[in-house]
Amino acid sequence: MTTPHNRGQVNSASDSPAIHPEAPTRPEVPPPQAATGTGAPALLNLADRTRRERAKRLNRDLVVGAGYLMKQRVKHPDGGDCSVEEIMQDEQLQRAEIDEDRASGSDRHGRLPRWQRRIPNFVLAFNFCLLLYFFAGITGVSWVSPLSVALAFAAVLAAMVTVLSYGFLAFTGHRLRSHKNDAGTIYWADLDGFTQAASGIAVVVIAVVATLMFLRMRTEVRYALGVQAQLTALTIAVTVATVSTVANFLVIAVHGLDGSDEVARLEKLSATIRRHVTRAHRMREQAARQAGQ
Repeated sequence: MTTPHNRGQVNSASDSPAIHPEAPTRPEVPPPQAATGTGAPALLNLADRTRRERAKRLNRDLVVGAGYLMKQRVKHPDGGDCSVEEIMQDEQLQRAEIDEDRASGSDRHGRLPRWQRRIPNFVLAFNFCLLLYFFAGITGVSWVSPLSVALAFAAVLAAMVTVLSYGFLAFTGHRLRSHKNDAGTIYWADLDGFTQAASGIAVVVIAVVATLMFLRMRTEVRYALGVQAQLTALTIAVTVATVSTVANFLVIAVHGLDGSDEVARLEKLSATIRRHVTRAHRMREQAARQAGQ
C-alpha cells in the first residue's frame, strides 16, 4: 500500500512510470561574431556597414545626378531652350515620322553612302589648294621665301572665294532637298521661284570658278613648257576646268539628294543631346555596377 509517506516512491510491483528529474538547461553561448573579448569582429561589422552606407550614398548621388542632367535646359535646334528630356521626345517623334514614311514605301529620306557624303569636304580642300596656288601666282608670291604678306593676301582671297562659293552651293543643295519627292528625285517644275533662281546663280558660280581654273592652268602650263605647247596647255586646262565643274556640281547633288529636311532635323536633335544622354547613361551604369558589387 501507498501511504502519504511513501506515495511518491515506486517499487517493482507498481505500474506507474518512473519519474526522472529534468536535465539542466545549458546556458546559450553567444555566436563568435558577438564576442567582444578582442573587439575585432565588432569593428569588422562597423567597417562593412560604413562601406555599405558610403556605396549607397554614392549610388544615390549618381542616380539623382543623372536625373538632373536629363532635366538640364539646352538650346533647341528649332530655337529657344528645352530640357534634354523634351528634346529626346521630339527626337523620338521625328524618328517615328520618318519610319512611318519609309514603311509606306517613300524613298524621300534615303541617305547616300558614307563615302559619297564626304565628297564635299574633299572638294572644299581641292578648291582651296588650287585657288591658293593661282592667287599666289597673281600676287607674286616667291616660293623661295613664301612666308610674306603676298602669301597671306593670296590665302585670304582663296579662302574667301572657296568658302563663299562652297557655302552657296551647299545652300542651293539644301533648297533642292526640300523639294525632294517620295521617289527620291527632284523635278525642276516642282521648284519654287527662289530655288530656281538659286540654282541658276549656282551654275554661274560654277562656270566662273571653272573659267578661272582654265585660264590660270593654261597660263601655268605655257610658262612651264613654252609657247609651242599650246595643245598640251589647252588639254590640261580643259581637264582641270571640267574636273572643277563636276566636283562643284557634286557638292549640290550630295546636299540635295542626301536624306531630307526631316532627317537633317533628326540629326540636329540627336547631336544636341548626345553628350548629356551619354553622360547620364554612364552615371546610371556606374550606379548599377556599384549596386551589384
